[in-house]
Amino acid sequence: MTRVAALQFKAQKAQPEQSLAALCALIEQAAQAGADLVVCPEMATSGYLFADAATIAPRCEPATAGSFPTLSALARRHGLYLVCGYPEHAPTQSPSAAAQPPRLYNSARVIGPDGSLVYNYRKRLLFSADTTWATDGDTPYPIVDTPLGRLCVGICMDLNDDRFVDFLREHSATQPLIVAFCTNWLDQGSDVLPYWCYRLRGFRGVFIAANTFGDESEPNHAPTRFCGRSTILSMDQDASAVRDDDAVDPEDFTLGLRITLHARAKKSGPAILLADV
Repeated sequence: MTRVAALQFKAQKAQPEQSLAALCALIEQAAQAGADLVVCPEMATSGYLFADAATIAPRCEPATAGSFPTLSALARRHGLYLVCGYPEHAPTQSPSAAAQPPRLYNSARVIGPDGSLVYNYRKRLLFSADTTWATDGDTPYPIVDTPLGRLCVGICMDLNDDRFVDFLREHSATQPLIVAFCTNWLDQGSDVLPYWCYRLRGFRGVFIAANTFGDESEPNHAPTRFCGRSTILSMDQDASAVRDDDAVDPEDFTLGLRITLHARAKKSGPAILLADV
């Protein structure tokens, strides 16, 4: 049995040091509760909306710098896996590119129980709000073999990408996956769970969605509200029940599915979700 945790957290953009301390406090609490894997939201170290690349640049960091040493020390001290979203500054790769600006990505670190960077995943399908500063991700969807099981990572809009959900279906067909899903999912006026399950149909495994909540505003963006409702669920389905998107009613998302809802947060407020899976 593995204990997993999803953290519902809202970064405070105006107070980055205090915000990181608050995030670490939630991670610490999850660790004290016995979590073997802790999943944090998308852009958990920075907040989500930024007007342009120049605005977010001071908050971007290399994969093994910035907030990494602090998060790495937490993972190592408690012997847990930690998945955390952040804005990445990737230096140019060649001397000929030295004059070019650094590449900025919406990324998620997978930190191992020894504190090492196991994988650095870059969001492949950008939301419109990402395009004011971020570059399309160039890393493969990961399959990380761990003592807890096989771990995959996705970031928010990836769940709308058929490449991602097809990858999940293919790689969970013979052995279940654990999906660490870092998200800043918007409040669109209805419960997001039916849509998530609709997109995941055919997937076998554990889905750990860590979301943010509340309102955020920034120049070049419409006022935005996030839906909270972080979730831990298990899912299984007979592959014969999977049909083309056009043939499935999103409202009938339970068709052929076996879903166990382990834990779910409210729409607002920080939360630590724990489940033994």
